Parts: sequence; C-alpha cells; structure tokens
Amino acid sequence: MQRVMGAVKYKCDAPNQDQMTDLSVAALPIVSNGAMFAAFNNGIFKKHGLNVTFQTVAGLPATISAVQGGAVDIAFTGTLATFQAMDRGISLTFIAPFAGIAPGYWKKMQAGEKGFTREINALMVAPDSPIKTPGDLSGKTVVVGDVKGQSELTTRFVIKKHGGDPDSVKFVVMGFADAVNALMAGQVDAAYSAEPAIVKAEQAGYRIISWPGVETFEEGPTSGFVASTTWVLENPEVAARFNCAIREATALGRADPDLVRKTTAEKQGVDPKSLANAVVPYYFTSMDMKGLERFYSIEKQAKFITADIDLNSVVIPQAIAN
Repeated sequence: MQRVMGAVKYKCDAPNQDQMTDLSVAALPIVSNGAMFAAFNNGIFKKHGLNVTFQTVAGLPATISAVQGGAVDIAFTGTLATFQAMDRGISLTFIAPFAGIAPGYWKKMQAGEKGFTREINALMVAPDSPIKTPGDLSGKTVVVGDVKGQSELTTRFVIKKHGGDPDSVKFVVMGFADAVNALMAGQVDAAYSAEPAIVKAEQAGYRIISWPGVETFEEGPTSGFVASTTWVLENPEVAARFNCAIREATALGRADPDLVRKTTAEKQGVDPKSLANAVVPYYFTSMDMKGLERFYSIEKQAKFITADIDLNSVVIPQAIAN
C-alpha cells in the first residue's frame, strides 16, 4: 500500500496566500497545544493561507470522533489513540507531527539531569495515601484519560513494571481536569492527568508516583495531527499547508517555551504564574518514524490493537521530510 498523498506544489519555504481556505481543527486546552495556539496568534496559519477555527474538546477520544463524524477537518490526537482508531477500521492519516518525549529523555530523567526531572503526564495520589509506587495500585480505582489508549496503556505498563496487577485495577475515564478534581475529592485512589491540571494538585501537596509516558516509551512522538484519508486525498495541498504551519508552530514551541505557557494560561483563563513551572513537551518538526514504529509495537504487544498497520502508508511524505 502506497502513501495516500504524493508531492504537491506548495512549499513551506515559499508561503503564500493565493487561496485562503477555511479549516476546522479539534484541539485540547493543554500545554502541548499551546504551541499551536501561539502560532495562530502569531499569524502563522494565515501566512500559509489557512483560516483556522478551533473546536476545543475535553479529551483525546473526542478529537478523533470529531474527525470521524465530519465535525472538523483535522484533529490533534494521541499516537496510540490513532492506532486504536485504525484498528477499528477508521481510515485516518497523519498529516503533521507534534509533541512528544525528547530523544534520550528517560535516560536523562533516571540520571537526574537538570531539565529532565519532570514530564507532561503524571500518575498522582493523595498526600496521605499509603500508595508509594504504581505497583501498590492493585485492586484500586484509577482515573485514566481514555479507554485502551495512551493513558491506560502506560498506567498498566508502570503498574506491572513495579510488581502490581493491572488487571485487578478498576479504571474509570475522565478528562485531565476532572481526574484531578476526582482525586482531590477522594473519589479515586490515583489519577492520570497532564499539565496544567497536575500543577493544581501538586500545589495542594498531591504526590506524583510515576511519569508513566516517559517511563513506558522513554522517547518519541506521543501526538500528532490526523485527518480522514478521504479528506487528505481530496485536499492534498491544504494538508501540505497545514503541515508547514505546524512545523513552524513546533519550531516556535521549542524556541519559546514561556510563550507556550503564557498562551496556554490565556486559553485556560488562569493566572500565568500558575503555569510558570509547567513542563512544555518536546516538539517534533518531522515525524519520528522509528519512534512511531516502537509505539505501535508496544501497543500491539499489549493487545490493545490487533491490526497490522503499514505505518509508511498512513503518514503523508511532508510529515516525514526534514
């Protein structure tokens, strides 16, 4: 099976607005998406001839549903959630890379290297909880952000890694903010959440017992932008323009993490000071195909998916090229 999209005339280094196109994008109000919102504020999408409107949703499953149902053209989503959707027969194509775990991150975290002591996703418990490691979660109730997706997979992985039984855990699904609220209300034993929601809990003394994403995957692309394969086939140049804009957004995010934090705070309607120490993820300017293959393998080994997927056939060439 060949890739769904070949070469197009549009070039990132020669942007133009010869044809302005309306484009709808599903996104989350989280730190990683701050780079995209900052790029929008800086006119980067318009620079590439795109009139973008965002549909903000609560969680990753909703972004894929929005694309599948035709409510939006493009969606920010998790890599593993995309594989899940493909496994169910939903025809999707990666059209741009985005945020993830920086090369060598896990090794640097283990070494306690400055700047690598935190990650964007965390598994948290109450200040007075007897739970010390993920292995202590056997038989407990844990909030995750999706069913059989990244948060559940990585939570299961670290529970098993630390000697626990993930099959004995009762998993419930909530958005990142609701997960923290449920933990703080004493409704669950542990919660998987993300920046900036985890900052609120940390400030109240809640403890992080694992950084499950980086502990499971170590490094690589945990998210990207997808569209239906049909849409990509019908709109190849628009997809290429969006890819160019996201490349600039990721470069902006890597160059100015404080702008990402500030933009996220504005999107959240919170005091920017509350996100002053929020972790900004690593932004990929091209798709890490080796990382994509590793993530796919981990998910398939866990039996979260069963389909054989030719990854080269579901990523547009523009997303791979440097």
